[in-house]
Amino acid sequence: GGCGGEEDTDPEPRAETEQIEIITRVSIAPTPGAEVIATGDVLEGSTLGDSPFCVGGTIHDSHGSTDPEVWLIARTITCPGGEVRMDVTPDMPDGLKQTGSWKIVGGTGAFEGLRGSGEMEVAYDSDPDEPAGETYTGTATR
Repeated sequence: GGCGGEEDTDPEPRAETEQIEIITRVSIAPTPGAEVIATGDVLEGSTLGDSPFCVGGTIHDSHGSTDPEVWLIARTITCPGGEVRMDVTPDMPDGLKQTGSWKIVGGTGAFEGLRGSGEMEVAYDSDPDEPAGETYTGTATR
């Protein structure tokens, strides 16, 4: 005894899995082959567990691989409390729709230790100058 209550303290709290939904609006860069391939914003309705997730945050997409055969997007989401880094692996577009998978690979600030993965769906506008709407759904732990 006499350890100051350490018996009640779990030094490695178990991360709980939570639902995550990230809703975005992105504009695709007009220059093919550019380093920045898309920019955008996180929209209201985005959630992590029962809380809003990074509403008003900004998105910066760049190429995640130098291999032209590998479709990988390195996405950085900048939020008021830190950044979230995602790898997005899109499938080939099917008309104005596109699907794929995503994985959270890092975070800073309030998002330090955040991990997650899931599926994505993109809806493109018939006007290529208009932003695309994206929805990322899946699970995350923090």
